[in-house]
Amino acid sequence: MSVKQGKTTPDYGDSEKTIILNFYLEALSFSNTNDYNSMRNICSSKGDAMYIVIVGCSKIGSIVAKELANQNHNISVVERSAEKLATLGQGFNGFINKGIEFDHENLVNAGIERADAVLALTDDDNINITVALVAKKIFGVERVIAQVVDPGRRHVYDALSIEVISPVRMGVNSLLGKMSLTSAEKLTQLAQDHEIVRVINHRADMFSVEDLETEIGGVVSAIERNHVVILPVLKNSKIKQGDGLVVTLHVRNRHKLGEFVRE
Repeated sequence: MSVKQGKTTPDYGDSEKTIILNFYLEALSFSNTNDYNSMRNICSSKGDAMYIVIVGCSKIGSIVAKELANQNHNISVVERSAEKLATLGQGFNGFINKGIEFDHENLVNAGIERADAVLALTDDDNINITVALVAKKIFGVERVIAQVVDPGRRHVYDALSIEVISPVRMGVNSLLGKMSLTSAEKLTQLAQDHEIVRVINHRADMFSVEDLETEIGGVVSAIERNHVVILPVLKNSKIKQGDGLVVTLHVRNRHKLGEFVRE
């Protein structure tokens, strides 16, 4: 472990770690698995290690840094707080750069010029936005992902074309799903007001794809039936009870979708 000097809440459980790590690993094209335990073995099956600069050692930053380092990726962390850096532990197999997160010299010392990816994971939206823009516009990093701290500021990231993860929104969706308050599983967010979801049809009577799309103002992109994905999806394709549907729609119409496919 190398330490460089620059300018100067409760732990997450396994389910929260799974949500957070799954997003980053899929976004960085490591794997599509949802199994938290198997993520530790992804690197050996993927091939070459990546050089990843993680800016911010918050709870999420610490979790992601340690997990990716354990997979033998080259990890360099930038964080001004010694207390937060201490959460990485003595066994952290990566580089630690103590200093202001958006400082040019600190980012260069962290290896941003050769980075395959940069993750902006501080607890401050302004810093995450700044780091993301610097990484993309000045250093030309190919893959940049930032954490949205305040969901109300998601539109700022979208306007600047910054790829994001929103732990608060992901946690809310996960909680609602566990409480069965929504029957649709959110797969990904599109811009600020559209999303791709997966839902199971419980209706006994068959209906067409066009019937559903007209009702919800969305698009059915795939049908899963008996473990087989049906493509392409035609307007007159019939949807049967038990079919899994992948649907793109406006967030306000998710309730309509749930009502339409209800038993």
